[in-house]
Amino acid sequence: MSYARIVREPGKGGYQLLPHEGSPFYISSDLLCAYNLRVDQEVDEALATELFRESQKRKCYAQGLSYLARSEHTTFHLVRKLAGKGYPKEIIDETVGRLTDEGALSDLRYARLFIERRQRKNPEGRSRLAQRLAERGVKNDAAEQALDELFTEELIAVYVAKAVDRAGAVHPDRPVRDLLRRWGFSSHEIRTGLERSGIDEVP
Repeated sequence: MSYARIVREPGKGGYQLLPHEGSPFYISSDLLCAYNLRVDQEVDEALATELFRESQKRKCYAQGLSYLARSEHTTFHLVRKLAGKGYPKEIIDETVGRLTDEGALSDLRYARLFIERRQRKNPEGRSRLAQRLAERGVKNDAAEQALDELFTEELIAVYVAKAVDRAGAVHPDRPVRDLLRRWGFSSHEIRTGLERSGIDEVP
């Protein structure tokens, strides 16, 4: 039984599925070809439902790519943005899985970039950065791997040296160790950083 008809979309070069009752929805040329459809073809309700779902999948995927082309996202934030566009959970989950498999979406890459940028400007200790990553919804395993990679003893020395310089410039009248602890550096990180960077003992 005919449920809808394929028509050209006015002025946009695409196509629409026009139900006999209800609202039409857009169909891309690729989708039309994939299903071997033609203009003025009548389709039943089952095929119309399948076309609508496939159209939503393609739109959701394209939207996800668009977000990721602008900036890195955590899985958590991308899911929230796509949900805000009204896509169903199962389609979002499928999209996120595909983007992850393709390497376009990576919590690990996001975590690495976040740590590197943060440490260039305002170095902090591992525990503070772990907290910031958690607040941004980074997956635990990705956060831990990024922190392991970027908190070697050599890099800790670099971070502590920068933090000591910052402390002297911003708060010259305050004990440096207190500031380092306030910025999330552990006693081990402070000691390791001072020893490996060759900085004389600080108050």
